[in-house]
Amino acid sequence: MLEPVLSINHLQVSIRSRDGSMNEVTKDVTLELRDHEFVSVVGPSGSGKTTLLRAASGLRMPSGGEVLFEGRPVTEVPKGMAIVFQEYNKSLFPWLTIGKNVAIGAKEYPQPERVTRVEEALEQVGLKGFSTRYPWELSGGMQQRAALARAMVSNPKVLMMDEPFASVDALTRNHLEDVVQRLWAESNFSALMVTHDVGEAVYLSDRVFVLSARPSTILAEIKIDLPRPRSHLETKQMHRFVELQAEVLERVEEAGRESVGLPDDL
Repeated sequence: MLEPVLSINHLQVSIRSRDGSMNEVTKDVTLELRDHEFVSVVGPSGSGKTTLLRAASGLRMPSGGEVLFEGRPVTEVPKGMAIVFQEYNKSLFPWLTIGKNVAIGAKEYPQPERVTRVEEALEQVGLKGFSTRYPWELSGGMQQRAALARAMVSNPKVLMMDEPFASVDALTRNHLEDVVQRLWAESNFSALMVTHDVGEAVYLSDRVFVLSARPSTILAEIKIDLPRPRSHLETKQMHRFVELQAEVLERVEEAGRESVGLPDDL
C-alpha cells in the first residue's frame, strides 16, 4: 500500500487561556489522508476541529505527536498544501483585483506562467472574465470560488478546508460543494475538510472521522461507500446516503452529550 500523503499521529494540542492556564484541545488524534482521497472531520462544537486542521497544516504547532506531509514533518505550511478558510471576506485582499488575489497562490512561478495559471484557475471555478473585478463587487459565493481558485492555482497535493461553505446560503453551498467535487475528480489532490454539516461530509467524502468531546480523540471512522459521481438530487435520495448520514449524526450527537458546557470550537 502506498504511503499516505498526510499522516496525523497521536496529535496533542493545548492552548493557553487568558488567565495563563493550558487547555487541552486534542488529546490523541490519529488519522491518515491517502492519495486522491477526500476525508472530512466532524464533531460537536468545542471538539477542536479547526484547531486540528490548523495543526495539520502547520499553522499551529502541536503540543505532542506529529504531522507528516509526504513523509516529512510539518513545521509550517508546506509547499504542495493549500488552505481554504470559512471567512472568504477576510481571506481575500479587498484592494486587489480577483486576478491579483488568485495570483498570490502562484507567486513562485514566472510571470507568463502565472498569468496562464490564474486564467485557468478562474475558469475552473466558473469565474472566467472576472479577473479585473474586486472582491467587494462579487457575491459571497463568487468570493469563495475566488478563494478556491487561489488554492488551486498552485496545483496542490493536499487541499485543506476549514468550514469552507458555512458562510453562504444553502443553494450557494450546494453549488460550491459540487464545484469542489468536480475539481477533486478532475485533479489529483487529496482533500481534508472540517465541517459542522454531517450531510455535507457524507456527500463529499470517502471517509468521515468523528471527533469526541474535548480533549478530543477519534470516536469513529466511517467509510462512505456511495457511488461517484454524486449529485444533490440523486445521491441524497439514496437509502444508503440516509443510512450513512444517520450513522455519522448519531456518533456526533453521542460526542455532543459529553461536551455540554464547553465553549465554541477553537
